Amino acid sequence: MVGLAGGQIIIGPLSDKYGRKRLLVGSMLLFALASLACILAPTITFFNCMRVLQGVAGAGGVVLSKSMATDMFEGKQLTNFLAILAAITGIAPVFAPVIGGVLSSFTNWQGLFCVLLALGIYLMVSSMRLKESLPKEKRTQQSLTQAFINLFRVFRNKRFTLSTLAIMFCFLCFFAYISSSPFIFQNIYGLNGLEYGLCFGMNSIFIGIGTVIATRFHHANTALKWASIDLMISAILVALCQVFEAPLAMLMPCYIYMMLSFGMMQPVSTAIAMDSERDNAGAASAIFGAATFVAGAIASPLVTVGRILISSSIVVIIGAILCLALTLPLAEAVKEEQMKK
Repeated sequence: MVGLAGGQIIIGPLSDKYGRKRLLVGSMLLFALASLACILAPTITFFNCMRVLQGVAGAGGVVLSKSMATDMFEGKQLTNFLAILAAITGIAPVFAPVIGGVLSSFTNWQGLFCVLLALGIYLMVSSMRLKESLPKEKRTQQSLTQAFINLFRVFRNKRFTLSTLAIMFCFLCFFAYISSSPFIFQNIYGLNGLEYGLCFGMNSIFIGIGTVIATRFHHANTALKWASIDLMISAILVALCQVFEAPLAMLMPCYIYMMLSFGMMQPVSTAIAMDSERDNAGAASAIFGAATFVAGAIASPLVTVGRILISSSIVVIIGAILCLALTLPLAEAVKEEQMKK
């Protein structure tokens, strides 16, 4: 997680100056080499260092995918493409543990990293076939130092700042659910590992459905309002069910509603943030992406303080309130800009 967050901060500004393709290919090569180093690691310390390097390299895919999308699309097209990315982000964590579990029954841990090595090589070769989305004439002509300074200048943009903070608090709700759900489902409601996996998988599928719903709105400000309001309502319902220990049959629909709302927020807020800082897309993507991992770093320890049903409910409610408070002025700003056009 440290590597994923830090890697975005490094790779994003570099891509604004040197282009996207070379850095993407280089990131995937680094991922493959780090995977190989993990397989051959002589000590746990070296292994952990290579895992951090894997995270830094993997961050290239996270930050550059949004930057390249911003280079190629705008407006409704950008929202639609980012909806696909958001759906993948939501669904991938469902399948990854299942695939890992199946592989672990056939091979040892080194075998798992051999699969990652093969994936890294495949992604590197695939990236070579892509066209450069940021031609030289559109790259920043500033010094490398200035490119990194641009990381902080993106906060001068009101729309970018509001959308980044809004999605950060939206992710606070998401990571509160991610961190607490194993304990709530298994320790409190008594589900076994398979049953928990099925419940978690069902909820995550609705993230993808939410991203599709977001693209059906004609105006971004309308989608934002509905997504943040739905997130607030679902957070309240989840909190009430958890505090009063409602039956799982009542809690599950509330979780589904919250994941659906989370899925609706992602593509619209991402599109607004990236579209508002099109000239610094790499830096904007880095800050935007790192903000979500900051939310995870905050939410994960907070849900363990005291009784998890209560603490996770508090975190979810706070995240939803702050997300709504930031989204409403953002929606008005977007509406005003649409009216000017």
